[in-house]
Formats: sequence, structure tokens, C-alpha cells
Amino acid sequence: MLDKKKFFAILFLVVLLGGFLRMYKLGNSSFVADEFLDVNASYGYFKTGDWHAWDFNLETSAERLNDPSDERAWIYRWQMAQLYKFFPPTETTARAVSVFWGMISIGAMYLVATSFTKKRAIGLLSATLFALSVSGIIFDRHVRMYAMFFPIFLLFSWSTFKFLERKYEGNVAWIKKVNVEYGLNLMYLMPILTLGALSFHLHQLTANIAIVVAVYLVVRLASVYRKTKSWQNKYAVMLAIAVAGFVLVEIFAKDLVAQFLGTLVFFTTHWSYLAIVLRDYNDVLIAIAFAILGIYYLVKTRFLGKEALWLSISFFVPLLFAIFMWRRNVGEQYIFFIQSFEMILIATGIYAVAVFFQDSLLKYNKKPFYIAIIVAFLILPNYAYFFQENSVYQQTSRSENPNYRSVFTYFKKNKKPNDVLITRDFRNYYWSGQKVVTFDFGGELSQEKFNLTELQKIMSENLSGWFIYSGNDKDYISEDVQKYVEKNLEKINAIAVRGDIGVYRWSN
Repeated sequence: MLDKKKFFAILFLVVLLGGFLRMYKLGNSSFVADEFLDVNASYGYFKTGDWHAWDFNLETSAERLNDPSDERAWIYRWQMAQLYKFFPPTETTARAVSVFWGMISIGAMYLVATSFTKKRAIGLLSATLFALSVSGIIFDRHVRMYAMFFPIFLLFSWSTFKFLERKYEGNVAWIKKVNVEYGLNLMYLMPILTLGALSFHLHQLTANIAIVVAVYLVVRLASVYRKTKSWQNKYAVMLAIAVAGFVLVEIFAKDLVAQFLGTLVFFTTHWSYLAIVLRDYNDVLIAIAFAILGIYYLVKTRFLGKEALWLSISFFVPLLFAIFMWRRNVGEQYIFFIQSFEMILIATGIYAVAVFFQDSLLKYNKKPFYIAIIVAFLILPNYAYFFQENSVYQQTSRSENPNYRSVFTYFKKNKKPNDVLITRDFRNYYWSGQKVVTFDFGGELSQEKFNLTELQKIMSENLSGWFIYSGNDKDYISEDVQKYVEKNLEKINAIAVRGDIGVYRWSN
């Protein structure tokens, strides 16, 4: 195998590759969707020291009050606010925090995969898969906490497994006693508490760890019982404690249980999650085959059966819950955090295939090993994404998301002094400093859709104005309004405003 110097040189190149794919043309695309929420909240904190969204249009704190939204994942947003002390709040600056955590993720993939599999080569392959991951690149180039959540949850999961299964090798007598008598490694208790708290702060998807641990304990309990014919083991004790804890929570904190159960529904079929978790790969069947081979390799490798079980459960159980039980709209952001375990299994499968060819073709020394890995990386990653017309690197009128920067630049150039604007006000970053009167037609929190009466009232009280809404906004606008503006308002048809967005104006 490679000596340490060459090995870490390759790892360094992998980190550079991952960094380049995440930094290249970082500000080329406009902000989209919830990116505006993070930018508004982080800049509001930078300007005022309070977690309150900033109104770039009026250059003051926003009038709307939504503290839960503004304070959400504030640790992530705080990092953005620190960058504003040195750089202007551009798309590149805001997204740099996600890029940073993407780089952390590459390192975390190497460390965790190496720890689980006891093979540095598998750690390197896992890091490379993430460096090339389409999902990883997308989330690491967007202003959302998911880029930070990914490595934190991975390390939290790893710490939990080590707490359950790692043999203590230190010299602290009482920790060693607990490890020998109860099989738990208290050295990982503090990392679990710290990483768990941080992970849950970033996203409530962290609760999936409870389901993962429960399934793992049940399977391990069954496995140990089959061998010993005894229920007296740490898995039985921990399951009993978990059940007792759930009963106590049900008695004394019913709201928490109700809130958790409210996120589940029996029975749904979100099959599109399968395509989402496999989008990184050119051929899904080959990816699945490598993952299965990875599980098989770990199971048959001495002492790694528990690792194989943990990695498999950590990926497949949340995926099955997402498909059949999650009461939420399908979104790739909700499943991104488990793709780390998928990548480790696939990387292990690639390594297993490489070892097979090496052992089968001994006369060629190490060449078959490296050729197998090279071939796998030539055929497996979804390189086609990087050559698509629309990607995170470029945005055309046929993009899934409108180019809000282009649209509102056109608006600023062509609006008249007394024009008003009807749109989603949280996108006001792109008409900064205009101080234009803006009517917000609402969003997810609105109890009713923006109706025709409201529109006609605004138009009757204002001689001229603009109505701008994207395809994503139609859920918040009544059909009567959409038909009315199409028939009675002037539709702007210019290169700058093409795409999945409607730009209309009126003048009385």
C-alpha cells in the first residue's frame, strides 16, 4: 500500500478538489428559497446584535416579527455575521460558511470511515466520494445549516457507537470498571452530550438517532441471546431504560411525545427519496451493489460486524422512515444527513472489490487494486451533473429556481418613483436601499391565500406598481389573482425576467 507521506498527499489533493468544487463560481447564482431567511437574520444580527431579520429595502430591522425563524440555528448564522465584519454581504460571503463546513465534512468522512472500518484507504475513498458528491456540493454551496448539520450528526452518531461498543484503553479505574462491567465507554459521554446538543440545535432531524439506537439495541439483543440464551446483557438493560424513559416522558411531558408522533404518519409512500439519496451516482444499480458488498465485507471481516450493523441501520432506518412515515413534504435537505453512512458503505464496497482483484491477480502486485479503484471512480460518480445547462455553477432561464438577482435588477432599473411592489418581501436583499413600498402576499405561515380583493384594494390606492411572483409562490396566491393579473396587467417579457417567474406592472 501507499506509504504515509503519499497517502496524506492524496488526501490533501482530495480536500483541495472538494474545496475547488465548492468555491468555484460560488456567487454566480442568485439566492433562492430559504437562503434569504438566513441572510436576513444573520445580517440583522450583524447590524443590531439581536436575532431579528433585516429589511434591506428600508435599511432597518424588518417590521414583521418571527423570532423562531430568525433565531433558528443561530450558531450557523452567527458565523455568517462574523464574516460581515470583514466582507460585504454578497452571495459569496454568505455561502462561505457552508463551504467551510463542507471542508470539515470531507475530513470527518475520512476520520469516521477510517474508525469504523479500520482501513485508512476506505476513509480516503469515503472522503473522495463526498468531495465529488453532487448532494454535498449543492448543500455546501447554499446558505443553510444543513452543510454544518451533516458533519456534526455524523460525529454525533460515531460518538454514540463508540460509547456503546468501544473498549476503554485508558488508566482511569472507575471508567475502566464501568467499561468492563457494563460495556459502556464513558470517555465518549461528553462528546455525545456536546455533539448531540449542537446537532439538535441545528435541526430536529437529530431525533432520528433515537430510532437508530433503538433498532441497533434490538438487533444486538437478539444476536447476543441467540448465542448465550440469556437476556442478561447491556442491550436488554439499555432497552429497558429506554422504554421506562419513554413512559415517564409520556406521563410528565405528553406534549413532547405528541410533537414527536405528530411528525409521523402511517402510511405514506415518498418513493422519490430513493432517487434523492442515489443522485450522486451515475448508475444506481452499481451504487447499490457496492453498498451491499461493503456491508458483506464488514460483516465477514473479524470484529467489524457491529460496525456494519450500525452503518447499515444509520442509513436504511431513517430512509425507510422518510419513505413510509415522515409527515413532511419531500425535500432533499431532509435526507442529506444520512448520505454519509451510504458513502462509507459504498467506499467499503469499492475497497472490497479492489482487494478481491488484488488477491486474484497476485502476479501483478498492487496494480489490480489501484486499477479497480480508478475504474470504480470513473464509472460511479455522477460527473454528468457538472456539464448540465443548469447547476449550482450556472443559472439560465430554464433553471428550477428563478434568477431573482436578474429579475429585481430589472425592476430597480425600470420602476418609477411612486411605484409600489407586491411580492415575497423576504427577498428584499435584491432591491436593497430602494425604500419602495412593498406589500407582502405571505407564505407558509399565511392562513389564507392572497386574494383578488386584497390585490384590487392595493391597485386602487396606488396609481402604479409591480406584481412579481415565482412558480413557488403560487401556493400562496389564489387562482383568481393569477387569472386577473394575466388578463389585466402588463406582463414584462424581457431576457432579464425569463424563467419560472411572472413579472407584471400596472399604471392607472
